[in-house]
Amino acid sequence: MIEYNELDRWTFGIDADKLSNLVLDGKKTATTSLYEIDNLPKTGEISILTDANDNNVCILKTKEVIITKFKNITWDLAKLEGENKSLEEWRKVHIDYFNKIDSNFNGDTKVIFEIFEVIKKLK
Repeated sequence: MIEYNELDRWTFGIDADKLSNLVLDGKKTATTSLYEIDNLPKTGEISILTDANDNNVCILKTKEVIITKFKNITWDLAKLEGENKSLEEWRKVHIDYFNKIDSNFNGDTKVIFEIFEVIKKLK
């Protein structure tokens, strides 16, 4: 049995409610974060996704973790995030967001690309 209070809890940096709903709908099965700033997930790790108000949304299991330069993210990966219509749009949204966190962000910046699955909906 999973003890919720023992699991790491996290949310998306922007549009947390919109993105968590995409996860619940099965459209978003991955996320990208900055390697130098964010915690490195491990394959098989279980965590709780929360919404913008810190309410539990679902329990996730990390299926795969890819560490690479931002410029190496392909459309096959980017489309797993379920929120964009093209690789160019995905890149623009992420560049705009990551530049707010790290003014030195560029295509050579290392990112964490995490692929996950919902193992239990809590909402």
